[in-house]
Amino acid sequence: MSSSPDDFYKWAKDAGNKLRAYVLSYASGATAVFFLALTSKEVRFDPGERTLLISALLLYVLTAILCLVELHVDSRRFFLIAKQLERPEGEQRWAKNESLKTLRLRLIYASYLAAVLATIAVVIFLMKRIG
Repeated sequence: MSSSPDDFYKWAKDAGNKLRAYVLSYASGATAVFFLALTSKEVRFDPGERTLLISALLLYVLTAILCLVELHVDSRRFFLIAKQLERPEGEQRWAKNESLKTLRLRLIYASYLAAVLATIAVVIFLMKRIG
């Protein structure tokens, strides 16, 4: 069984889409847990804990927003590619696709960074709360 380069591109895109879905689900789920945790009247947080929780919450929301914007950019990019492929080879323009590809990568890395920073804030909060 031999695989073509197109197969590998398809598998890479599928893996990227799964990872993006996981990050978006993670950020959305974490945000929901924060809202549930913060609605309790019995829990008291000191100013440092509040700062960590608010920071983590905002970073998780930012992660979800970045993932959604990246999904939008990705769909625009594939629509643009389809439109360009419909044109004759000499009339195809790929500059817009390249700028969208660069923007997409920046959004992906920004969402990863936001998710990591949010997780670090939660870990510090938990260590402070437990200790």
